[in-house]
Amino acid sequence: MNTSMSLVGMSQSLDRLLDQPCARFQSSRSYSESLLDSVDSPSQRQSFQRSAAVDSRSLAQQERVRLAANDVYKGKLGKGDRLHPNRQNRRVDLFALGRVKSGESVEISLVSTAFDPVLELIDRRTKQVVQSNDDRSKGDRNSYIRFETENRARYQIQVTSFDREATGRYRLKVTTGDNVASTVFDYKSGYGLVDAAAAVAAALKRAPFASLPNTSDLWGLDAINAPEAWAEGFTGKDVIVAVLDTGVNYNHKDLKDNIWKNPGEIAGNGIDDDKNGFIDDVRGWKFVDTDSNNPMDLDGHGTHVSGTIAAMNNDFGVTGVAYNAKIMPVKVIDGRDDNSTQKFDQNLAAGIRYAVDNGARVLNMSLGAYIGEPTLQATQRALQYAYRKGAIAVMAAGNNGAIPGVDSPIEPAAFALDNLGIAVGAIRENYDLARFSNPAGKTPLPFVVGPGVKVKSTVLQNGYDSYSGTSMASPHVAGVVALMLSANPNLTPDQVRQILIETANPEGVKTA
Repeated sequence: MNTSMSLVGMSQSLDRLLDQPCARFQSSRSYSESLLDSVDSPSQRQSFQRSAAVDSRSLAQQERVRLAANDVYKGKLGKGDRLHPNRQNRRVDLFALGRVKSGESVEISLVSTAFDPVLELIDRRTKQVVQSNDDRSKGDRNSYIRFETENRARYQIQVTSFDREATGRYRLKVTTGDNVASTVFDYKSGYGLVDAAAAVAAALKRAPFASLPNTSDLWGLDAINAPEAWAEGFTGKDVIVAVLDTGVNYNHKDLKDNIWKNPGEIAGNGIDDDKNGFIDDVRGWKFVDTDSNNPMDLDGHGTHVSGTIAAMNNDFGVTGVAYNAKIMPVKVIDGRDDNSTQKFDQNLAAGIRYAVDNGARVLNMSLGAYIGEPTLQATQRALQYAYRKGAIAVMAAGNNGAIPGVDSPIEPAAFALDNLGIAVGAIRENYDLARFSNPAGKTPLPFVVGPGVKVKSTVLQNGYDSYSGTSMASPHVAGVVALMLSANPNLTPDQVRQILIETANPEGVKTA
């Protein structure tokens, strides 16, 4: 809602929506990374022709395990591994980093759900630790190192634990060269303002599209260069965007023709025609309160988000970023449902899985968790499932940026650290970063910003209103992803994420 409005009179569960600064602060917390069993490894180089399931204990007893550029290795610290030379009763696995060019950027990430991992970079010649990392960021116990290689230097990577005698499985990833984001990452605004025209052109491997004069009365469309993509014929056609929110007013005159219809379901016959486990889900599903096939919005938030993504391009109202995309209403929150963390987590996770299983390629989540709550583990697993299925999650970063101590996105946007989606902050019409917008944080993650203050869009009863929040920024980016996929349906989540990062405009945000 616009920043002058209050949540007084609305249920506390709606505080999870990110359409204005919330009263409750949620910092980044432990990300229980079950990526070990869910993220596919890239093709291994000849220098690393080993099964990912091999226990690293036996490999460590050999002369050295060599990791090539862009390898992913799944290993295990065991009781039989050698002890750390300087840290009492800590087991270690040692790897050699394959040859990399002088001055090349290298990222190393270490992830484990079994123990608190510590990552050490060692100069092979001097045997000195030149860089180490325990916790990637506040609340994230996994480890991350980024560095530029020095001339003629050779490196070793050492995996160990923070706690004594800790054992268990881990995942080690080395990224080098062109696969390391070359753009500057800013603590507040991440990689910068999303650029629809540049992203779509990059998705097609084409030269940048011609610029157009700003003509829209919707400032956000011009800010992200959406009309330039439209002029080239890319409007989101054939892309399904799931809006996981308060539902959608699917009868709104500016939305009704762009609401997803389940092609395998016959309305009103009481039969699960497509055998997807949901009876008569002709236009989505409601997971809150009592499950039903009616995801109608009674609060307005999800309808506003939907209009920004895919309101029709007609002679009235507003126009969405991807105005020929289809909106799949997935109702996961409202003002009447149980507000517990567990219930919110379950509803959101179920909604993600439903959306992906029924054809959504883009998932918009303009909502989030509270301070002190346990990690949204079911949601995290569902996002891993979505990633494996080729869906791209776009998530609002949070509206707590004005609160001292807030230094990163809330969940689920925080799961972008695991490369499970895109986190989105908000800017004002003058391109200032919105004061309420949660910062990207100190550790690079897929984070861009979009228009999020006084954004006009669809609401209840065929109406229109201007709301503010990272909730409003996220659907701008979701719309851009829909444009990219309409241009190139073969893009993977990794490719979408990388293109958004590389084409975002860091000069388009004022953070001072």
